Amino acid sequence: LMQLLVLTAATEECEKESAEPAGSSLLQKQLLVHETAGAAFRVTHPWDKHIFVVGTHHKAGSQLLRNIMAHSFDMLGATVSCQYSGHGDSVTSLNRENECTLFPAPIRFHNHISKDAILQMKKEAKDMKGDLRGVMIVRDPLEMVASSYCYHHRGAEPHNPMQKGIPEMGPEEGVPEMAKRMLHVIRDMAEAYEVSAPHVLVVRYEHLTHSPEHFDASVEKIMEFLVGDEITELQKSEIRRAVRVEDLHRASDSGISAMSGNANHTNDEADMEAARAALPLTPADLYAEYVKYREVLGYS
Repeated sequence: LMQLLVLTAATEECEKESAEPAGSSLLQKQLLVHETAGAAFRVTHPWDKHIFVVGTHHKAGSQLLRNIMAHSFDMLGATVSCQYSGHGDSVTSLNRENECTLFPAPIRFHNHISKDAILQMKKEAKDMKGDLRGVMIVRDPLEMVASSYCYHHRGAEPHNPMQKGIPEMGPEEGVPEMAKRMLHVIRDMAEAYEVSAPHVLVVRYEHLTHSPEHFDASVEKIMEFLVGDEITELQKSEIRRAVRVEDLHRASDSGISAMSGNANHTNDEADMEAARAALPLTPADLYAEYVKYREVLGYS
């Protein structure tokens, strides 16, 4: 009787196995277990949930902020980004030469960020049921004019229309002329600033460049705003270490711009003093526009 029961059980098990479809073997079940485990431990990144934008303007510290963020995203393992209108480098080392209007990557660089651009990205993020997180840099508009004059007076960007004729002009002629050419840049910066909150953090060039302590504090503020507790303390520590090569007070030739051979965006202080001295020669109505935008940006 016992033998009969064993034989019957074995027969039923064989019939059960033969009834299973092809491929539902032990191997397939093992693969299913591995896939389930893999899904449970799949690495996620902040850009899986957010659109990130880094916004700058000409002579507001564009290279400084861009380089800080490029180090940061690289340290977090980002492998793709895009830029608007092909202006400037982007903010990842890999797969960065993408046009955002054609390939809207979740990590973006906008070298001429505007009110309309921020509002459009806010809408885009909302439509995707996501969140926009950004950082933009601002600077005293009059300092930007002086810096732009010095930069283009030495012929740093021969193909930039902003530079036309400036190398041949002394400060008395060149600074008022540069104030005319830079007005649209300042206007875009001020208008973007006004719609930045609460999704876009504003950092100031003056704070980033004041001292190593101010630089570090600004980096902390950026990390907290953009990623908060979505990254580990180890990752934050690695970012802090990596970005310090961009601090103007920690002299280094290993920053991104230096290594890539890009034009030096800092100016000689004596040249800047001469340019500042020529700012009052700007036509009164134009100078009044700068005073207005300084007030909007908190530089009054």
